[in-house]
Amino acid sequence: MKYLILMLTMLQTYSAFSAQVKVRAREHFEVHEVHQNSSLEMYSGLTNTINIWWEEPYDYSFGLSLSPVIASLKAADNDSVYGTRILQQNIGLEFKYFPKILSDFIFLRPGAGYSKLRVDQGDKKEFYGQYAYLGLGYEIPKDDFGLALEMAYRYADYQEAIYIKTITPSIGFHFYKKI
Repeated sequence: MKYLILMLTMLQTYSAFSAQVKVRAREHFEVHEVHQNSSLEMYSGLTNTINIWWEEPYDYSFGLSLSPVIASLKAADNDSVYGTRILQQNIGLEFKYFPKILSDFIFLRPGAGYSKLRVDQGDKKEFYGQYAYLGLGYEIPKDDFGLALEMAYRYADYQEAIYIKTITPSIGFHFYKKI
């Protein structure tokens, strides 16, 4: 993961000369339902997502998404099968689109990619799979920046019949001023 972040930082530095390639970040409060066979475990906590993508402000954006860069989720119950903390890491593609139907500032954000789940307890500590993401949001424009409020759902499917349903409200601050 460290090498990926280093590579993406170098890519962003190289791409900074292009006015359309941007780095965006948003903060989430995630609530996870971790299902395996007939068991259900609940986890929650603050996470984040970094996007590196091509952007036309208030029209569309598409590119790479990484989440979380820094975070882990805490169990609702101390007797959880997976331990007191889990970490769900995702890398994929996202598309943010402003359909301009009811408002110029409502957006949709579908996404999909690969996911890794790390757990504290059990014989196996890491599980691999894929995820799908769908968000609905509203971006409030203010001079040269936007405040994006979003409600989203993520579904991740892993090995050994594990799947995670996530509700993830988020907030993002986007600076659009040309430098």
